[in-house]
Amino acid sequence: MKLPTLDLHLLLAFDALLRERHVTRAAERLEVGQSSMSASLAKLRELFQDELLMRAGTGLVPTERAMALLPRVQEALAAMERVLEPATPFDPATAQHTFRMIVIDYIDLLVMPSVMRRLREEAPGVKIHVLQTNPKHFGEMMASGELDLAITYFPDAPDYLKGRNLFADRFVTICARDHPAITASLDVAAFCALPHVTIEPDLAQIYNVQIDAALRPHGVSRNVHMIKPSFLALPFVLETSDMVACVPVRLARRMTQMARIDMFDIPLELPLFDVRMLWHPRTQHAPANEWLRRVVVECAQAVGR
Repeated sequence: MKLPTLDLHLLLAFDALLRERHVTRAAERLEVGQSSMSASLAKLRELFQDELLMRAGTGLVPTERAMALLPRVQEALAAMERVLEPATPFDPATAQHTFRMIVIDYIDLLVMPSVMRRLREEAPGVKIHVLQTNPKHFGEMMASGELDLAITYFPDAPDYLKGRNLFADRFVTICARDHPAITASLDVAAFCALPHVTIEPDLAQIYNVQIDAALRPHGVSRNVHMIKPSFLALPFVLETSDMVACVPVRLARRMTQMARIDMFDIPLELPLFDVRMLWHPRTQHAPANEWLRRVVVECAQAVGR
């Protein structure tokens, strides 16, 4: 008999019969009728092609086949009980766990310092391994267990993933604090004529998709002089040059504290974009992952205010 066709109640009946060695007492043990237990014994005998229990005086004695089966049946029942047990609560104070995450560098700067501060305070045994951004494969990485969580602005994230918006943001332009563009009234053409630095991670189109789409109806594109894979060192490049860059406004505010730069609005109608936390459905109810997502949400809410 194949497993999908097996009535699992028969294994419970087998266990009760072997424990009690009496049909009536086995029926009472499982709170079923005696006729039902007798029917189960008949099915078990047919299933295993063995008498299993044989008459001996006023009771029953197990056959050698039944005694050989008993530990395996009890092991199977114990395994099924473990499957149905409530998930073990996650205790961050004592946990030894490593989470693997994808965090785009803009969010790495804004959110991860407070996330790690929380982890060091609440979960000293928990580690974070931040993997390189891979927008083409991170859905598959989650499905295979290589990745637990992504904090992203990916316009085309896989739609089968679970997700939650953390906060909305918008693009602005940053440049050196004494840059003449700050005081000038720029139209789209003048904005595009400025020397630009653009940010694009390797193998991705993330930060420029929205801006380039808004420029397309105007028939112009930005005068790009430098392309970088990350925001690292961007404010220090700009404070000593005549170049400008488009970055999310929350990042721009932080960068104005890091270097002598300022920000101004892009002369385009740009919608807000959502920074999202994404995870695979397989970890939806995993206690450890639920805890990490809660920490990320709380830390991101502080950034989003």
